[in-house]
Amino acid sequence: MADTAYDVIVVGAGFGGSACAGLLAKRGLKVLLVEKNARAGGKAMSLAKNGFTYTAWVVIGAPVIGNLYEAVANELDVADLMKLVAPGRQGSIYKNAAGKYARLPDMPVGQTDPNVVFDWLEIKPEDRDRALAFFAHLTMMPAEEINQLHGISFHDWITRQNVPRSLYAFLVSLCCDGMFMVPADLLEAAEAITSLQHMFLRHGGMFCQGGYGRVAEAYCEAVRRHGGTVLMKAKTEQIIAADGRVSGVVTGQGTFTAPIVISNAGLQPTVMKLVGEQHFDQKYVQYVKSLLPSWALLGYRYFLRQPVLDVTYGVIFSDNSPWSLDRLNQAHAGRASREGVVYFEVPSNYDPAAAPPGKQIVMTGSFCPPSPQMTAEEIAAWANAGEAIFFKAFPALADAIEDKELYTPKDVSNLTRDSAIHGHGGETIGLGQVVGQCGPGKPTVEAPLRGLFYVGCDAGGSGVGTQQAIESGMKVADAVLRYHQASKAAA
Repeated sequence: MADTAYDVIVVGAGFGGSACAGLLAKRGLKVLLVEKNARAGGKAMSLAKNGFTYTAWVVIGAPVIGNLYEAVANELDVADLMKLVAPGRQGSIYKNAAGKYARLPDMPVGQTDPNVVFDWLEIKPEDRDRALAFFAHLTMMPAEEINQLHGISFHDWITRQNVPRSLYAFLVSLCCDGMFMVPADLLEAAEAITSLQHMFLRHGGMFCQGGYGRVAEAYCEAVRRHGGTVLMKAKTEQIIAADGRVSGVVTGQGTFTAPIVISNAGLQPTVMKLVGEQHFDQKYVQYVKSLLPSWALLGYRYFLRQPVLDVTYGVIFSDNSPWSLDRLNQAHAGRASREGVVYFEVPSNYDPAAAPPGKQIVMTGSFCPPSPQMTAEEIAAWANAGEAIFFKAFPALADAIEDKELYTPKDVSNLTRDSAIHGHGGETIGLGQVVGQCGPGKPTVEAPLRGLFYVGCDAGGSGVGTQQAIESGMKVADAVLRYHQASKAAA
């Protein structure tokens, strides 16, 4: 049986929670990490079935150079417990105005030739100089200029540049839609541009053999090696609060006390369910309720009887695939096309152990609302739209399917994020990186309740998905260590 008193308790072993817990344990704090699932990883946990291993849904890491997965693993001395790979070769597909599907030509890793991309996107010769100048400006824009763009959307900013439609679709659908899972007319320009620079200059397309959950599992092992405790299958039922401060957690495996609780369960579920609205000022509660989530990823895991795809990952998009808020809402209501971007990943092409010999696993993902309460008919409409696009791009795949599984926002919510607000919970990332919720508008890591901190994609980080969560974990570890030291000094 674990001890019951700790310096700090971390709720949730996602990338932010596990990184933060590992760093604090190494720095000498007595740490308890509690996780409701049997495995760590949160929205990027690893799964296994019938000899196949894979991340729960499509997860593509970026940037590659100077990535935070390795930075934290090296600091925690657990880099040997995970194997990151950056295969380089990808198979993104552009559907042109005539309906023809064309794959991006292969280029040496780290040597993207804009003219090859422009040929692929069918950008007219008379538009090339303007497109190249825009691309150079986007890639090399100084931080001072980027910081002036916190208040406008990426759509508004890029529209002012008067770029060809196919280049707009490339940047929005192939890049930003999947990086942030919010429509471009809500996505904050500064957040998008900084992350695009990281991807273009430091490359994208990183994966983990055995699934990305192996990274979080390595961080959990670091907690143990540095004297901390990790409890799996220990769902947190309550964060104990009274007199303006937290004092511990109630879990399915018992009650544990600590003057500091770090929640990786999501800001809204933490405030509204785990702690309870009554412990916060109502103005803060209304602020929390007003925060917008990212949209959700819905798709299939295809278990194939034979290999069909020869690439590791890719994106299928067209000039019509970029999402706007209005089109997403109209599509969900059945009044507009559900044609959007489709992402795919082939784990067995970068990890030989991901599939039994002679077989292949392929995963897909496409946009849908984040509501776990979607009806079966609504789910089917979104799933069928994404699958139709994928099968048109890869017609040979359908006949090779041995088995398939659909994952939905309800699955995401059940595994990773309680639905604290109707229509929220199944979001792919967490709170959306939209105008007003990034940079100066990002929620702070320290709650207005003494000893309570938020970690993960909702607070403290920037950038893309899992690495945003790790950055948050690093920053929260620093903030908590300062808080802990100040509390001891004042005692």
